[in-house]
Amino acid sequence: MLGLCELYLLRKVLSLGSQIPSKEGLEERILEIVREASKKGSGVVQSELWHALGIDSREGSKVVARLIRRGLLMREAIIYKGKKTYKLHYSDSVRAPVSISVNLNPVIEVPCFSCRQIGRCGIGGYYDPTKCPLLTRYIAQLAFRGFS
Repeated sequence: MLGLCELYLLRKVLSLGSQIPSKEGLEERILEIVREASKKGSGVVQSELWHALGIDSREGSKVVARLIRRGLLMREAIIYKGKKTYKLHYSDSVRAPVSISVNLNPVIEVPCFSCRQIGRCGIGGYYDPTKCPLLTRYIAQLAFRGFS
């Protein structure tokens, strides 16, 4: 059986669930506010934005950092009411996504990576890379490909 205090806390928690915005909803609200302020020629002070949205600075900073990485917002360092903060501006230009391609085929071909003795291999040991026939053949093939 729940006591009076537990019932009160449960109601509070349940009522807060509808007030907590989703990440996407919060991003949209921040973008909308900053876009409108940027149209008027001024940006939005970050601390004022947190106050207006009713969120803490940690949560808001994460969302703003995501929007900056995506190129939707720009940040300008300012002194506001004697404290260092940032003014947010809407960015009209959106960065194009960057695609990085890495080719691992040359590394995969090195015979050492498929060798059963790689853990025991070492210069001066029983399994010595300077005397390994597989590695010697691989290096010779590389040299031959390079000269032809």
